[in-house]
Amino acid sequence: MKFGLLYEYDTRNIGDDVQSYATRRFLPRVDYLVDRNHIDEFMPEKEEKVATIMNGWFLQYTLNWPPSPYIKPLLVSMHFTYKDWFWDTTDRAYHLQGYGLEYLKQKEPIGCRDSHTMKLLNEKGVKTEYTGCMTLTLEPFEGIEKQDYICAVDVSEEVVNRIRETTDMEVKVVTHIVPEDYYKLSWEERMKNVEELLKLYQGARAVISYRLHCALPCLALGTPTILLNEEYRNDRFGDYTKYIESCDERDFVSGKVKYDYRNIPVHSDEWKELRENLIKRCQKFVEENEDKSEDVAESMIKIKDYSKYVISKSNWLKEATLESYQRFQSEKESGAVNKRLLEKQIDEKAVLIEEKEKMIQEKDYEIEYYKKEFNHCVSKLDESQKELAQIKNSRW
Repeated sequence: MKFGLLYEYDTRNIGDDVQSYATRRFLPRVDYLVDRNHIDEFMPEKEEKVATIMNGWFLQYTLNWPPSPYIKPLLVSMHFTYKDWFWDTTDRAYHLQGYGLEYLKQKEPIGCRDSHTMKLLNEKGVKTEYTGCMTLTLEPFEGIEKQDYICAVDVSEEVVNRIRETTDMEVKVVTHIVPEDYYKLSWEERMKNVEELLKLYQGARAVISYRLHCALPCLALGTPTILLNEEYRNDRFGDYTKYIESCDERDFVSGKVKYDYRNIPVHSDEWKELRENLIKRCQKFVEENEDKSEDVAESMIKIKDYSKYVISKSNWLKEATLESYQRFQSEKESGAVNKRLLEKQIDEKAVLIEEKEKMIQEKDYEIEYYKKEFNHCVSKLDESQKELAQIKNSRW
């Protein structure tokens, strides 16, 4: 069977490549690179299944779920959220309804990266298990000695200054943000950059960061780490604070929490059990599929039809949703301008009354607006489904 490596083609965060690097170590070869954010659009060269370890945040573009029928997945270390990429509000997990939900139920139990995802899927009737993050499976490099430097990764200037005030060690300021044209690099170059970054972390006395895919790789590499966490990120970070030293950035900067960077507290090593279980699952998946050929069943949708009936509709829906969001934002901005003009014409008391009424009206407007847009998208999806029904036993 062919093997696919899940990655994010046009990432701006090298942490995405760190996750792919961790997964790549289990694969005997990479026959296809599978773009995580466009996972529904994947098509192999011929009609065959492609074994793919699927881990990460699913997904920035929620309308791209569920995955292509040509992917044979191992669903582990997955993170889902209620939030929609465009509007970023709660309870908009449309990708976990309908066909998206049906897909997960066919593949259960789903390996989850965090208890937030487990709770979300359990509420929708999907069986789950806690697998932790794939980056926990990383192995320390040989020949890397600890040196007297600290890595401050994507933290504020105040945090960097606080570190420098409280240590005589060198402070290396590091970022996971990559250039916009990073996708132009070859995959080999991207993996080389990941290795150089991980070796830098392994050689540090300590690492301070708010990035999950800095802190967890450091845990696996044996580097003491301080995770600067905030409450709003607990859906992704909360489960790991029992393994890694964690504190609020304000407490760190103010000195309320103080550290000896050569002796950062070590917490529970229960993560090692997660690591071993993940390794076993990935190895078993690869062994079961390495010498296996699984052609697409005759009743399954053909590549040419999949491209015609699914991808074109999917792309239309993405564009329509983005246009809808931009239109909504434009209308909101126009309303804000009119509001400022009105404030100049009426007294302060009237403004307060008007603002209160407008807040209520805007909320109602938002709710109705989203309902109309969603119903419009649903109607288009229904039309697409009628077309898909023309193909025997096809499935989106």
